[in-house]
Amino acid sequence: MAPFAFLVGRGRSGTTLLRAILDSHPQLAIPDETHFLVGMAGMRDRFELGGGFCVGAFVDDLVARPGFASFGLSPGEVRRHLEAAPPLDYAAAVRAVFACYAASRGKTRYGDKTPLHVLHLPELARTFSDARFVHIIRDGRDVALSYLDVPWGAESVEEAAFLWKRAVETGRRDGRALGPQRYLEVRYEDLVDDPEGTVRQLCRFLELDFDPAMLRYYERAGEVAATMGRPETRTGLYRPPTKGLRDWRRQMEPGDVARFELIAGDLLATLGYGRASCGAGVGVRLGAGGRWLAVQGGRVRRRASKVRRRTLRRWRRWASRR
Repeated sequence: MAPFAFLVGRGRSGTTLLRAILDSHPQLAIPDETHFLVGMAGMRDRFELGGGFCVGAFVDDLVARPGFASFGLSPGEVRRHLEAAPPLDYAAAVRAVFACYAASRGKTRYGDKTPLHVLHLPELARTFSDARFVHIIRDGRDVALSYLDVPWGAESVEEAAFLWKRAVETGRRDGRALGPQRYLEVRYEDLVDDPEGTVRQLCRFLELDFDPAMLRYYERAGEVAATMGRPETRTGLYRPPTKGLRDWRRQMEPGDVARFELIAGDLLATLGYGRASCGAGVGVRLGAGGRWLAVQGGRVRRRASKVRRRTLRRWRRWASRR
């Protein structure tokens, strides 16, 4: 099988740019964020039955997921496609859906761009033996600036630092355990400095022939942005790779830099980005500590709410079988 490309990384690190570049290849089609692959994999016992794969249950679950809309396919179309060549298991069913999407675009290869999959590389690697992961990494201070300029995601510098550090460290640890045949790190800064060289490296990793159209992704930026939520925030797609769109050195307050580096400065140094602040004063440390506690409290509440919802769903499924 041709490699199943997964584009991962902390949000606002360049995953959308990567998608636009790779989706401009005449053979490769990549929908917007899916988010359902890991969750549905945990429920595969509903589809993988002793008498064969249950297409009906799979399609019913799939179309109920918000990410399915990014494929632009009708439930009937997917069902007919799967029934024509019944899959043997969950992984084969997912590949068939992505292949159906690629065919609808006149292409033969497919990939997935869901940044948060960076936290689930081992599960995805076990499920999809043909998966190859491209992990894009960007200076976390520029990532924080970008997040604080949009109406979603991190709500403070401290939260941005924590989420960036968690995603990058988790992706690097799990990706390197997979080995260089399945995991590739790409720096956003390298993509901007040397677009063609970096894209050629991506093509070699994904077993694609380089095509110059990939560097002209901005000519079809409207088409790509239209498939995404909040297209008004995707203005960077309408120009070639450009330096300085986010520059924490000019645009970030010194206090915010110090607070970010309190939490993630060690990782910045490990990655070669370096630290800018010599240290934070007592006031900055106290303020960062209070916001840090708020970030952790919010995570605990969200996790508890998720557990409650999951428990309720399981109870309802159990009750429906009685």
